[in-house]
Amino acid sequence: MKQFFYLLAADLRRAILSIRFLLSACGVALVLFIASWGQIKFARDVLYPLGLGISGTASMLIIAGILPLFPFATTFATEWQERAVRFWIVRTGIRNYSMSKVLVSAISGFLTTAVGMLMFVLALRTRLPLFVESFTRDPYEPLLLAGKPVQYLCYYITHYSLSAVLFAVAAVWVSTFIPNKFTAVAAPLVLYFVAHRATTGRSIPQYLRIVVLVEGMYPTGSPHTSLLLKLGIVLILCLLMGYGTVRQIRRRIQND
Repeated sequence: MKQFFYLLAADLRRAILSIRFLLSACGVALVLFIASWGQIKFARDVLYPLGLGISGTASMLIIAGILPLFPFATTFATEWQERAVRFWIVRTGIRNYSMSKVLVSAISGFLTTAVGMLMFVLALRTRLPLFVESFTRDPYEPLLLAGKPVQYLCYYITHYSLSAVLFAVAAVWVSTFIPNKFTAVAAPLVLYFVAHRATTGRSIPQYLRIVVLVEGMYPTGSPHTSLLLKLGIVLILCLLMGYGTVRQIRRRIQND
């Protein structure tokens, strides 16, 4: 266990204390600026352009589905191509190596989106108040109506950053089957569109439809339970993909 935490700490440093992480987070902020640029001058508070920047499908998929993958989610594919995987596994073991890859990809994916959104908020905060009037109508709006805009912002950023976690873990999982970093970046989006087609129009609960899970929000009666619902679904899916990642890496090593 001690060895695992040493490896986890080393991978976290590689992921977060890197130029890739900084550029990806800045990319998230830039996408938000581009998506909301035409309305920023009319905005009365920061939350309005933030919502506009997130609401576009294209910008949402870039913010959560592409940019969060670059800091760390493609490292298994790169290490496999460079034949460096055995170097790490001999020293750490297959399970420790695989679990670290999944956990750090999830953490770095979450932080990439969260930090990028926070950069956007702080930049606009220099000229606009955080919150003046609510137009959101989302499950976290009761926090605004209760005079808790900072807590609302934390819930809002966490909600969409969890979407990035899903894509980042999917990228690691896919890369164990096709160890190519370009495939690792593109495949999660392909899987998303396939799942979108498969779950749209089906008689399943709305919160299980991938478009709602990734791009939307599902009200459950309170902000806390709404966020916990998304956290629970994302956690279950990530555990399944993480288990698949460990098995596939073990199979690759044994057959290599």
